[in-house]
Amino acid sequence: MFLKFADWFVYQILGFSAETSFGSALHFFVYDVLKILFLLFTIISVIAFLRSYLDSNKFKKYIEKQPKLLAHLLAALFGAITPFCSCSSIPLFIGFMEARIPFGVAMSFLITSPMINEIAMLVLAGVLGIKITVIYVVTGITVGVFGGFLMEKLGFEKYLQDYLKKLGANTGCCSCSCSKTKEAITIKSRIKDALIYAKDLFQKIWLFVLLGVGVGAFLHGYVPQEFFMKYMSDNNFFAVPLAVMAGIPLYADATTIIPIAQVLIQKGAAVGTVLVFMMAVVGLSLPEMIILSRVMKKELITRYVIFMFITFTIVGYFYNFIL
Repeated sequence: MFLKFADWFVYQILGFSAETSFGSALHFFVYDVLKILFLLFTIISVIAFLRSYLDSNKFKKYIEKQPKLLAHLLAALFGAITPFCSCSSIPLFIGFMEARIPFGVAMSFLITSPMINEIAMLVLAGVLGIKITVIYVVTGITVGVFGGFLMEKLGFEKYLQDYLKKLGANTGCCSCSCSKTKEAITIKSRIKDALIYAKDLFQKIWLFVLLGVGVGAFLHGYVPQEFFMKYMSDNNFFAVPLAVMAGIPLYADATTIIPIAQVLIQKGAAVGTVLVFMMAVVGLSLPEMIILSRVMKKELITRYVIFMFITFTIVGYFYNFIL
C-alpha cells in the first residue's frame, strides 16, 4: 500500500524519474516515512494498552526475589519491552535503587533499555527483516545481562553518585499510591488512555523519524555504494571499531537510526558493522554519557564506556564472521 502510494506520488504526480538521485531519494523518504509513522502509532497504541495491565512495582519486587542470573535476564527483558531512551530509563533506574534492587540487576536494565524497545523491534523487522531483528535483540539483551553481572562482580556500585547509595534507607511507604485503593479500569478507558499516550509520544518523536529517514534518503540517493563497500565492508579490518566510534558523537533512539541502518546494509556495509553502529548511537553516545552523569561518577562512566566499546567491537567482528 505505502509502496504503491510512493510510486504514484513521486513518479506520476511529481514526475520524477527513479533513475535520478533525487527521485530515488524522495521515493525512499516518502515510502519509509509513511510506513514507519503508521507502524509507530499503531504499535505504540497496542503496547500502551497491554502495558496498562503491568504493575511495575510488582515486577520490581518479583525480580528482586529471583536467582541472580535470572534477575539480570528479567531486568534486561524488562528494558527491552519498555519504550525508553536513556533520559527516560534513568528515573526508573533510580526507582530500582530506591527499591533496593541489586546494582548489577539495575544496570542490566539500564544497558538494555536504550538499545532495544518493542517499537524499534517491530519497525526493525519491517525494514530489515526478522533475522537481523532477532540478532540485534538477542545481542542487546546478552550485553545487558553480561554487563550488569560483570559490573556488580567488579564492585562498580561504589562509583554511583552518593545520593543513590542513600536511597532505600527509609523503610516507610513511598509517596506513590500504596495507601490508595485502585479503582477498576474499564477496557474503554484503557483504550482511550493508550491512544492519548500514543498521540503524545508520536508528537514527540515524529520529527526525529523524519530526520532519520531524511539522512537515510540522502545516503540512499547520493552516496555511492563504493563508499560503503570500501569503508564499512567486512574486508576493512578497522570498520567495526570505527563504526562504534562514529556512533559516539551522535544521539538518536533506536527507531530513528533504523532507516539509516537500512541504507547502509543496502549499500553493501557489513551487517555486524551496521548493528554495532546502531548500538553505539543509542547506547554509547556522548549525549547519553552526559545524562548518565546524573547517576554515575566519572569513574563509572569511564568503565561503562570502555566495557561497551570493547563489547560492541567483539560483537561486530563476530557477526561479520558468521553472517
